[in-house]
Amino acid sequence: MSYLGIVLISVFSANVLLVYGLGVCPAVKRERKSPLSALVALTLTNLMAALLLWSIRVLVLAPLGLSALEPIMFMALVAPLVKYAARAGANAGAVFAKIGALADESAVSCLVFGVALTTARSDYGFFAAVASSAAASFGYWAALVLLDALRERLELADLPVAMRGAPAILASAGLMAMAFMGIDAGFIRNMVG
Repeated sequence: MSYLGIVLISVFSANVLLVYGLGVCPAVKRERKSPLSALVALTLTNLMAALLLWSIRVLVLAPLGLSALEPIMFMALVAPLVKYAARAGANAGAVFAKIGALADESAVSCLVFGVALTTARSDYGFFAAVASSAAASFGYWAALVLLDALRERLELADLPVAMRGAPAILASAGLMAMAFMGIDAGFIRNMVG
């Protein structure tokens, strides 16, 4: 499969927030401090975690027939290394302090674990794994931005009392998830290869 196909599948038909439900905890927060620095932090964290777990799977676990140990390897090796790198980035200077602090928050989240696990189990090569994990971060960020825009529109809309707040947001998120899943992986494979 081409890199464009991998990116489109990771952003749309395999969106980690809308399709797999990963990263819901930060998604329900009302305030977003800096969406661009959050995207950079999340992308770096996902890249580190996914590539470390991919390397462990390809070089150690798969040759030994121990692929079932991926979650344990993530918790024992990958999560502490990513957390340490994020803290080192937070202490590196003023430029990286904000990104490092955001990466430190997301280093042990279910989102990072899910992206690392799906990337490692997808049987991609190294560069395809890089593209997949970076695109998964972008897809998560795009879904968050779209959900925030929907939330703002719904707060201004004249809805029945029973549909105001959480019911309208959940219905809108469900419809958006169906739209993202409607962009089928098979369709993308046929379009871009």
